[in-house]
Amino acid sequence: MKVTYIGHAAILIEAAGVRLLSDPWWQGPCFGNQWWIYPRPHLQALNGHPIDYIYISHAHSDHFHRGTLRRFPIGTKVLVSNELTLGYELRGMGFDVVEVSRDEPVELTGGLMCRIIPTHAGDTLMVVQDRDEVCINANDSLHPAPELIQNKITTRLRKLYPRIDYLFCAYGTASHFPNCYIVPGKDYERTAKHRQHYFNNQWARLVSLLEPRFAFPFAADVVFLDPDLFWTNEIVRNAERPVSVFTSRYPKAATEAIDIAPGFAIADGAIAENRRFQPIRAAEVCAAYEKAVAKAKAPPVRNAEGADTLKEGLERNLAICRSRLLEYPASYRFLVLLRDRSWALEVSKKRAELTAAVIDADSIQRVDYDVILTSHYSYLRRSLTRAYGNEILFVGSGCLIEYRERERIAENLHEELTTLIAHYEHPPRSRFGDQPKWVFRLKSGIKTALVHKEVDLYDLKAWTLFEDHSGRMRP
Repeated sequence: MKVTYIGHAAILIEAAGVRLLSDPWWQGPCFGNQWWIYPRPHLQALNGHPIDYIYISHAHSDHFHRGTLRRFPIGTKVLVSNELTLGYELRGMGFDVVEVSRDEPVELTGGLMCRIIPTHAGDTLMVVQDRDEVCINANDSLHPAPELIQNKITTRLRKLYPRIDYLFCAYGTASHFPNCYIVPGKDYERTAKHRQHYFNNQWARLVSLLEPRFAFPFAADVVFLDPDLFWTNEIVRNAERPVSVFTSRYPKAATEAIDIAPGFAIADGAIAENRRFQPIRAAEVCAAYEKAVAKAKAPPVRNAEGADTLKEGLERNLAICRSRLLEYPASYRFLVLLRDRSWALEVSKKRAELTAAVIDADSIQRVDYDVILTSHYSYLRRSLTRAYGNEILFVGSGCLIEYRERERIAENLHEELTTLIAHYEHPPRSRFGDQPKWVFRLKSGIKTALVHKEVDLYDLKAWTLFEDHSGRMRP
């Protein structure tokens, strides 16, 4: 078996005469214009012979990238879990879709087997096994999962595959949280490093549980060209590497952890191409994407179009989410600013009154609002009108969320606004489930006291560190 790292979440597995490619993305950005792949993928490995199978792990657009997939011939076989909803669209694109059930190992050719295992939050992993070696492509499926799920999946994998040769596991944050939050007194660099440290530790933990011969961090080859987020590129990628965390925490481990770069290849347990991670440099990113960086820095052209469309979308959500929104006891005023529009949207709650209004963007007083969300018209429209359209904001980091007062982050007040700007076919569930609020709180208190509490990855107070060095540190 030979495995070549193409870039980001794309690896090419060659075994028993079959070429299997995972999650190809290299044709343009994803999540609108938010994510750009860097370093550039190693596409030379794809030349010369056709791809026999493509594996799509989940629906996020850096893994299910339509622009890149259209570069492959019609009729190419695509492997996907039958528990995802991707098959219909993939068939519409002309692919020969093989939908794999949870407990169905698939024989790709004589002696070459693959298995797709659903894990958490609509993600899957793939195991490929030939007569000699086993490769696990975990992509994003394990490192953000609760530890109880990690333990369950890794235990099952160890039973199915007592000897694992290669583990490719993601370590990236893949979220707007917490780097897109503006809070008075926040230490942005420490907060970003702290968040990445958590996921580096999760990567190291997973490697220790699976004990492969070789472990490779991947699926984080992403940079932001957005001027408001460009600062994160060097800090997140360079400050600490998952391999160094693993070797520090598990110095006696037999696993060889290697920090790879596109073009790295390993064959039959020996390194064939030894390309290693190199620190990200802002000047090199700017040179690689010169035109895109210039476009990102250019002031947007503002116009007055679309106000009624988005106002109607917000008013619809105020009605459909009314019961849930009224469960929040306090009043608030939110502002939605769109960089390319001369108007803004105001949302307010006063007791049981919920309203949305269009206002002049040039006449606002920012101090009048508890939370301000800044984005682009097309991003917000997608969020309001498409199922999972809000991923462009909250996975792709397509917005900034600003608090007026530091103290209100303890309430996670922004969640009231993020609830409002999603797309709904049906009203969202009560935040207390199907029970009275007092019962919910009683059960939550008992659970907290008696049961292992999982880390809340989106508790803004817990994850925000401040310049006065306050803020709670996570493990």
